[in-house]
Amino acid sequence: MCCFRISYSEVLCSVWIVVDAINACPRFRIMYPNSLEEQQKIAAGFHASSTPGIRNCAGAIDGILIWILKPSLAEAKKVGVDQKKFFCGRKHKFGLNCQAVSDVRGRIIDISIKCGGSSADCLAFEASTLFRRLEEGLMHCDEGNERFVLFGDNAYLNCPYMATPFTNVSGDPNRVQEDSYNFYHSQLRIRVECAFGMLVQRWGILRMAMPRKFTVRKIISLVNSLAKLHNFCIDEADSIVPTIHDRDHFYMMTHEHGYVGINNNTSGEITTPPDLAHGGEHFEGIHRNTIREHNNRMDNMCLPRTILYNMIAGGHWKRPTRRGSTRNR
Repeated sequence: MCCFRISYSEVLCSVWIVVDAINACPRFRIMYPNSLEEQQKIAAGFHASSTPGIRNCAGAIDGILIWILKPSLAEAKKVGVDQKKFFCGRKHKFGLNCQAVSDVRGRIIDISIKCGGSSADCLAFEASTLFRRLEEGLMHCDEGNERFVLFGDNAYLNCPYMATPFTNVSGDPNRVQEDSYNFYHSQLRIRVECAFGMLVQRWGILRMAMPRKFTVRKIISLVNSLAKLHNFCIDEADSIVPTIHDRDHFYMMTHEHGYVGINNNTSGEITTPPDLAHGGEHFEGIHRNTIREHNNRMDNMCLPRTILYNMIAGGHWKRPTRRGSTRNR
């Protein structure tokens, strides 16, 4: 098949040359920073966006499903897993579990794609290089303040470097302060959902199933390169993602395998499309005893979540009401 006298295979060849060049460029490298100064810079951005002034959030983490068609048995064997490991039962799609950390502007500051779509976010995160680095003490303390932490949802385990929400507190009159903490936690954590929203809005291929002729390794390379170009656009002050071209929109609408729509939150910001979000928000594959042992071990520690909760409660910060009040005077 040819278009403009250029074959489809020739175009793909050029695409992979560009993808490889982007991934090989040191300037575009994505890895969570080691230095205190860089972590302080990330935390300062979140602090400026936090109503109660949370100072130690140094990144927001979440997972997104990279939609693919069912890989062949041969392709699955190449990456050492069964075909069913790619199937996300919650989204009824085959895919890859992409774990990413963003800063407050939506830049992706760490990314890992090492598990299939069936994997829980917790397990996909634990398979990442970032998890090992965090376990080895990656996060710094900021001049008398508490240690920097990542903000994640309840798909992750609460621990010394990860602050998660409290569970089952909404509407409980005895847990109002915990619900208030959850609100201000979400105020910062949602930045990673906005990052995913910008990413898929900017690169429409992520809203469709990747072609079957793309190998899993090629797809991972492609997504990494798109994340790097996403960061480049933000660094170049391209904070507003342009609307999709009519021809591209028509192509997606008529795609044989369909496409996913864009999602907007109550503030009008683009967030992760529902068909790609929260697919890994479960603990399947993790033995209950493992979670129980983790929780018992954490019970003897003063974790960042407890400190942040005490700050919210001590400052009398409340979840906003319809009249807009956030604090008892």
